[in-house]
Amino acid sequence: MASFSAIVLLLLSVSLRSVMAATPGCGKAAPASGTKSIGSRRYILQVPANYNPNKEYMLIFGFHWLNGNMNTVAPGYYGLRALAGESAIFVAPDGLNAGWANNGGADVTFVDQILSEVQNSLCVDTTKRFATGFSYGGAMSNAVACARPNIFRAVSVIAGAQLSGCSGGTTPVAYLGIHGSADNVLPIAQGRALRDRFLGVNKCQSKTAPEPSPGSSQHIKTEYSCSAGYPVWWIGHGGGHVGDASDSQGNWMARETWDFFTRAIYDGGSAPPPTTPPSTTPPPSTPTSAPPPSGGQCSAKYGQCGGSGWTGPTCCQSGSTCNAQNQWYSQCI
Repeated sequence: MASFSAIVLLLLSVSLRSVMAATPGCGKAAPASGTKSIGSRRYILQVPANYNPNKEYMLIFGFHWLNGNMNTVAPGYYGLRALAGESAIFVAPDGLNAGWANNGGADVTFVDQILSEVQNSLCVDTTKRFATGFSYGGAMSNAVACARPNIFRAVSVIAGAQLSGCSGGTTPVAYLGIHGSADNVLPIAQGRALRDRFLGVNKCQSKTAPEPSPGSSQHIKTEYSCSAGYPVWWIGHGGGHVGDASDSQGNWMARETWDFFTRAIYDGGSAPPPTTPPSTTPPPSTPTSAPPPSGGQCSAKYGQCGGSGWTGPTCCQSGSTCNAQNQWYSQCI
């Protein structure tokens, strides 16, 4: 009888956790994707094409860089939407004055308002809410990690710095930092400072994190040993102030972020394992063309072929075409 009672209690516990992870929007007809307004502020909502109101979805916020806007993040969301393959809800908020100063906590309040609206209309898994962003957007991702650690399960901060404040910052959050050693806009030391806060908060063991020399094509990942469920990853690369970068397999920044959100935070933790990521085929984009460089060398398929500050080949080997992903990055597809 005692054994039977224990089984019943266990099943009730599992059921309760499932209910607690769901939001009021579960079971409701989904709102249409597109631009939404809260007062004078706006955001873009992307609902999965095959949305099931009875299924809980991960929710990913993508914050734009300085002088960007919600339309520079949507519809690609730093390459994550292609990796998600309609398995996640995405949000791209518009910053005030094309940035994320977060004066008086105004931007965190806006995030709270978006969360309330989205969760009241869609079925969100409250154990799988994430944020990412580049530059000022990275700073804002760090700000929500500090201010809303019980909301955001993990963040990916790309070339970020302490620009949007850090109210709180004493509760563990799984943290991925990506920064270029040649960054002359927000030097890599500023990214390290954000990382180091969460190394302490997440009770990580001390470890040397090697970084490529400026101008190198390498990226080096250091995985720290931290409290279970709250890993810290640091990826240094030899590039400058960029929001995505490519290797032989495509956009490695998006790939590492997706891996961090869907696998790394559960290794050694108690959360259920994620589902297998869908296809990584990038979304279609407008082809661009350029004459081959004087040396006759073109980028291999999935290699970089253009973008702001790019000094390498601007043509692609036979069988692929240079496609602009955003102002920073074009890829041979």
